[in-house]
Amino acid sequence: MVRKLAASAAVCCAWAMVVLPAGPSAAAAGPLAVTAGPLGVTAQDPEPEPAGGLATVRTLVANTGSARSGAFTLVVTLPQGTTPEEPFFPERCTVSGQTVTCHYPKGLPARNTATALVPARIAADATGVLDDGTVTVSEDAHPEAADTGTFAIAVADAVLTD
Repeated sequence: MVRKLAASAAVCCAWAMVVLPAGPSAAAAGPLAVTAGPLGVTAQDPEPEPAGGLATVRTLVANTGSARSGAFTLVVTLPQGTTPEEPFFPERCTVSGQTVTCHYPKGLPARNTATALVPARIAADATGVLDDGTVTVSEDAHPEAADTGTFAIAVADAVLTD
C-alpha cells in the first residue's frame, strides 16, 4: 500500500518530494510533512571600488525546505550614492530608481540556490562606506514571509601611480 501511494504521489504531484518510511511500521509512521521554503537570502559585500567605479552585488537565494518553492521575487535596493547598471544576471531583472527586481517564475527546487548579480556604478563624489543596501526575497504567494539581508559597498581611495 505504501509503495502504491508513493507511485501515485510521484505521478500526480511531481513538484513535491515525498519520502515514505519503509518497513513494517511504515503505516503507523504518522502524517507526512512536505514544506516549501523557507526562502532565505544573503548578499556578499562587493570588493572596494573607487568613486566612479563599478561594484557587483552578488546575492544568493536558498530554498531550505523539502519541496520546490513557488514563484518568487528578489528585490535588491542599492545604497545611496550608487546606480544600477546593466547587464544584470538574470537578464530579466527590471530597474526602478535604485531598486532592481528579479522575478523567478519557476520557483526553486528544494535544497537549491539561485544567484543574482547586480552591477552598481558608484557616484564620482562618493566616499566612505555606502551601507544602506538591502536584499529581500519572498514567494509571490506569501509576501509576508519575506527574508531580508543587508550589504555595504566600500569606496576605495584612489591609488595614484607614477
